[in-house]
Amino acid sequence: AQMKDEDHIKISSLETWAQKAFEGTKQLNTIQSTVYDTAYNTSENLLICAPTGAGKTNIAMLTFLQIIKTNIENGELNKENVKVIYVAPMKALAQEVVAKFGERLKGLGLVVKEYTGEMQLTKSEVMESQLLVTTPEKYDVITRKGGDGSLITLVSLIIIDEVHLLADERGAVIETIVA
Repeated sequence: AQMKDEDHIKISSLETWAQKAFEGTKQLNTIQSTVYDTAYNTSENLLICAPTGAGKTNIAMLTFLQIIKTNIENGELNKENVKVIYVAPMKALAQEVVAKFGERLKGLGLVVKEYTGEMQLTKSEVMESQLLVTTPEKYDVITRKGGDGSLITLVSLIIIDEVHLLADERGAVIETIVA
C-alpha cells in the first residue's frame, strides 16, 4: 500500500539539532518514514533491502542521529561516547560517504574520518572522530586486536553498506565482521 503524503515524517518534526543533517529536505520518503521510529528512536538492528536511490543513506543518518540523541545530557553532547563505524564496500565509496556525511554533519560539529588501507589514523584521530568510514578489510584488521579500550569496545553503531556483497568474492570478510 502506498503511503499518503501526509503520513510521511516531516523533517520539521525532528529536534532542531537533528534537522541540520537534513538541510534542503522537507520530509522523509515512504521507506524512510516506515522505518523512522525504529531507526531514530530505538537501537534495534535493521536490515534495509531497497533499490539504489531508495534513500538508504537517510536511514543510516537517522540511526546515527539516534546515537547522538542518546548521548545528549542537559543539552550537551558527549562526543567521546559517539563512535560509529560505517563500512563501505570499497575505498572510492568510503570517500564518497566521508564527503556526504561530513557535509551534512558539519553543522553539528561532528568529525567524520576515512579509515581505509591508505588512510592511516593516529589513535587520537580515531578518538576525536564520531564517524569512521572504513572498508570491510580495514575494519576486520582494526578489530582483531581486541582488549579494553580497543575500537570495538567503543563502537555503539555499525552501518554496513552493500551487505548483498556477501555473495561476492570478498563476502567472507563481510560475513566475519557481521558475525
